[in-house]
Amino acid sequence: MRRYWTGVSSLLCISALAAAGAPLTAAALDSSAEPASCRAVTMVKPIASGGASSFPDYDVQPPMVLGRTAYFAANDGTSGLELWRSRGGELDTERVADVFPGATGSEPRSLTVAGDSLFFTAKGDGVGRELWKTDGTAEGTVLVKDLRPGPEDSGVTALTALGDMLFFIADDGVHGLELWKSDGTPEGTVLVQELVPGAGSAGIGSLVVFRDALYFAADGGPREVELWKSDGSPEGTERVAVVRVIESDPSEELIRGLTVAGDTIYFFAGSDYAKQWDLWKSDGSGPGTVRVRTLSRGPEDYAAGPVTLTPTGGQVFFVAGARGSLWRSDGSSGGTFVIKESSEARFLTNLNGQLLFTAWDDESGFELWRSNGTVTGTALVEDIRPGTASAAPFWLTVVDGKVLFSAETDGEGRELWSTDGTQDGTQLLHDIVPGPGSSEPSWLTPVGPRVFFVTDDGTDGAEPWVLNDCTPPELICPSPMVVEAQGPSGAPASYALASANDNKPGLPDISYSKLTGSDFPIGDTMVFVTAADESGNKSTCSFQVKVRDTTAPRLSCPRNLEVWRKFRYGAKVDYTAEATDAVSKPAITYDPAPGSDFVVGRTQVRVTASDASGNVSRCAFEVKVRRDYEPQADSGCGCGASSPGVLSGWALLTAVSMLARRRRK
Repeated sequence: MRRYWTGVSSLLCISALAAAGAPLTAAALDSSAEPASCRAVTMVKPIASGGASSFPDYDVQPPMVLGRTAYFAANDGTSGLELWRSRGGELDTERVADVFPGATGSEPRSLTVAGDSLFFTAKGDGVGRELWKTDGTAEGTVLVKDLRPGPEDSGVTALTALGDMLFFIADDGVHGLELWKSDGTPEGTVLVQELVPGAGSAGIGSLVVFRDALYFAADGGPREVELWKSDGSPEGTERVAVVRVIESDPSEELIRGLTVAGDTIYFFAGSDYAKQWDLWKSDGSGPGTVRVRTLSRGPEDYAAGPVTLTPTGGQVFFVAGARGSLWRSDGSSGGTFVIKESSEARFLTNLNGQLLFTAWDDESGFELWRSNGTVTGTALVEDIRPGTASAAPFWLTVVDGKVLFSAETDGEGRELWSTDGTQDGTQLLHDIVPGPGSSEPSWLTPVGPRVFFVTDDGTDGAEPWVLNDCTPPELICPSPMVVEAQGPSGAPASYALASANDNKPGLPDISYSKLTGSDFPIGDTMVFVTAADESGNKSTCSFQVKVRDTTAPRLSCPRNLEVWRKFRYGAKVDYTAEATDAVSKPAITYDPAPGSDFVVGRTQVRVTASDASGNVSRCAFEVKVRRDYEPQADSGCGCGASSPGVLSGWALLTAVSMLARRRRK
């Protein structure tokens, strides 16, 4: 049963496949989570016009990524095979430089990133195949050094980066094939050490970086092979161990396949004389370089030789034997054994700690398999092309926790597929050439948020395409917040920031319609948030910042008042309270109102202050109207009697005078 990928948000948008001319299932028509304008699969650029194919064959190295840019060799039909670059768009896809002017082409190979530069080998005008480098510009694409002056090649191979330093093997015509290094300058491109003096070659091969040093195989003499290491200096280049497959006659022994797995280097050692291959391991020291076990079980096995060491989940997997049996090893002799016999296993790929690979059996042909390192845990993922016909999965490439690959079926031809290692998770990703025709996707290379690959849509020939990221970021807005107003214009508000995640590496850019810490007016303000990923996919959300005036005015009542009676029933009394507010001018009301008539006795005055937001403050004070009238100013006492203190004095003098008269009588 064919299954079509319709909702795997961790990889690519399929909701827009109709725009790219792809068949859709009903589930794929639901594009609620993804932008309708995004096309999941697009051609980057027809580099060669007229359907001539800018990639004339597949015997060229797959693209190399520097930063967010893919570099690759392509032929535009006029300049020959030259170095190109692309970030996945038509406008940013261009030839880097015409290294060998004319239609011949420089045929760039061995693309290798070291530091901020891309090194490669190429043929130039008047020079053979030598070491070049580029910073991505035409003026920054230069010959590093003509190691073998003139049109003859220096045989530059095995480019290997150790930090900013590049190691490689070359023959300058004087020292034979030896180990060289380069910092990208002519003066910094030098022979590391001449292991075999004179024009003879040291048989160097299988370079690998381990613990900040370069490890490699070399011929230490006519009858033995050795493991070496180098830090790039002559004094730091030394033999680690002699490797002997057969003690009696180690003639023409070889070391190949040096592979780092955690804190161990694994490699194969073989002898043409003994017709035997062994698995070895090393911790980087002489005593720690030991044979794990013998692999060959007959001369026919030696003829094939072991290949493809792949670290996966604390183990290494490899293929050895005449019919490509799949082996696993945990570094011990007993833990090294065949888990799938005579399976022609290939394309070994580590996916989240399990091995995915292509293998043969008589019932299914070449199909997709998985293994956890045990015989019982090695099983067919899916018979993609049912029966004995083979789907032959190729170009297994890990992208976003899944494996993309090309596979062939009767109904769709050879197209692009995806798997998570399960049957249900193995899906046709895109049928670029609808029907039984094949687009033959190849060279799958993750580049930033996209996947660069080469395919032939039947019209434009083999050209660069990309799988686009159409999944918008996941965006979570902060909760609404309430801020107390600090003035008539509102208040500054510092809200919690939104959070965003994306299905691709790197955090999305988040923007706000109003920045945190800025002034917000009184009332409700909606803040709109946008998260945008590198592919331009956007998600939006919003939240409210509410500025409220909930603080009552500050109200101050006058002190209690005491007044003389002015008329028969009492007196008219005036008074004033004071009120302030940070946001608005308060309105003050009195009960009774100022200027009201107060009867003799005590009366409470209640005061209320209200601001524009309805916040209220209250206070009260007492007004006392005396029973006595205010004494007249001409009473003969020579002083005013308007104050209670004066009145009290006059009352005391009157009482003393009356008491004195009684005593005289």
